[in-house]
Amino acid sequence: MRTTLPLVITFIVGMIMLGEAFIPHWRYRVISENMFEWGLILAAAAFLLGLINLVQVNLPKVLRRETDWGYKAVMLVALVATLIVGFAGGADRLNNGEAYKWVFDFVFIPLNATMFALLAFYIASAAFRAFRARNIEATVLLVAAIVVMIGRVPIGEALSERLPTLVNWLMEVPNTAARRAIFVGAALGAIATGIRIILGIERSHLGGD
Repeated sequence: MRTTLPLVITFIVGMIMLGEAFIPHWRYRVISENMFEWGLILAAAAFLLGLINLVQVNLPKVLRRETDWGYKAVMLVALVATLIVGFAGGADRLNNGEAYKWVFDFVFIPLNATMFALLAFYIASAAFRAFRARNIEATVLLVAAIVVMIGRVPIGEALSERLPTLVNWLMEVPNTAARRAIFVGAALGAIATGIRIILGIERSHLGGD
């Protein structure tokens, strides 16, 4: 029963939400919108469970002073402080001058930018390994990357007036075509996975293999 009931609920809900794209009746829209709101409520509950799990996993490690326990302690302190500031601010917490807004603008955003700045070095390292001209495809990728990088800086315009035009063509035609192909493939994969879940073929979300 613990497996059958979730599969039945998944099938019913999946078929109702799938029918929203094909049944334009307003009563059907009311049902699907109500179910979508329930989904938002369940998503919020999932965030709460994630918060509880985060504390359960990291707090014992801090108390036992395991490896890197200091970083986990800072994370937990920041979590509690942000929650307190957010609840204390109430509905006005996002207004300028509020403590929660200050934490978001002057703590979270700079830390987020720092993280992305560190990722840039790893991206550059991965690009160096990927752009080695080992075959024709890698050579084309390397040449296109060099042209785009040079064309995006002022020195590119100084070298040739046609270089920025070439860069725009590379970004708008071949790059857009490749991105759309990736998006189509990802969409087909999502559709296949959704059908497998609705039909009960994919059961990994129930804790099975």
